[in-house]
Amino acid sequence: MENKHTREFVASSELFSDFSVDISLYNVSTIDEIIQLFTTELESVLKKNNFTSLCKKLEKCNFHIHSYTIEDILTSENEDVFYICDH
Repeated sequence: MENKHTREFVASSELFSDFSVDISLYNVSTIDEIIQLFTTELESVLKKNNFTSLCKKLEKCNFHIHSYTIEDILTSENEDVFYICDH
């Protein structure tokens, strides 16, 4: 059964390209909250797998979402994918 209240967020990044996280729209009310959840999940995966150098690089990343508002994301279709970039 599909979850109509989650959206896929994918890294568009030289180092973290294609890393993806499904985020529940119930848990967010701003784009910054989406980016925080995304970053926290990425950091967790990196730490779990002992990628300490990548963790340090992650700290310097400035992730952002182009061309969409929080309203666009909250009213998007279930199959929509949003890219989070750091360049």
